[in-house]
Amino acid sequence: MHPATNWIYDKICNIISLMDQNSPITKTSIPGLFLIQRQTIEDDRGFFRESARIAEIEEVAGISFNIAQMNHARSSKNTLRGIHIAPWNKLVYVTAGNVKAVIVDLRENSQTFGKYESFVIGDDKRSSIFIPAGLGNSYSVLSDEADYTYLTDAEWAPNREIGVAWNDPTLNIDWGLLEPPLLSEKDQQNPSLKSVFPNKTYL
Repeated sequence: MHPATNWIYDKICNIISLMDQNSPITKTSIPGLFLIQRQTIEDDRGFFRESARIAEIEEVAGISFNIAQMNHARSSKNTLRGIHIAPWNKLVYVTAGNVKAVIVDLRENSQTFGKYESFVIGDDKRSSIFIPAGLGNSYSVLSDEADYTYLTDAEWAPNREIGVAWNDPTLNIDWGLLEPPLLSEKDQQNPSLKSVFPNKTYL
């Protein structure tokens, strides 16, 4: 390569590196799963922040995220919801309280199938999470109460979600719980990972 070409290439790489450092979107070890951290502006009245920009997410994810539904769940301390696998993309933000979010890659053909990432989000860390379709979504409530909101690009319909047990021994998620969690009747009946994915012989 010509020396001048080398110099231009190095400059471009440096610019891209700086852009990545300044981006509010952080990639995780699971492809398509992103943590979004935007600036919070505070004063005597409280604070203001942009929790996310859809165009930024679409650019990084390389997909269109056309919002079809917005959901809001309020849960008491020690509630655990999940693990739920849905065929739609999801943007999560906790408006009040704190939760431990655990996201599991349950896309059958993914190289990171069975891997999970965990994040504490809410009052103590005002971040959003973009969860692509096919990942398992779950969270436990750490504060006295938490408001968990999320946008999806498809409307909910019966029998479109699949559940996996929150305490599945194959996944072996470290929830850090001090006592048994509060579960819905449905989540109490969620099956094991091996029964949901019987063709995954290495599980």
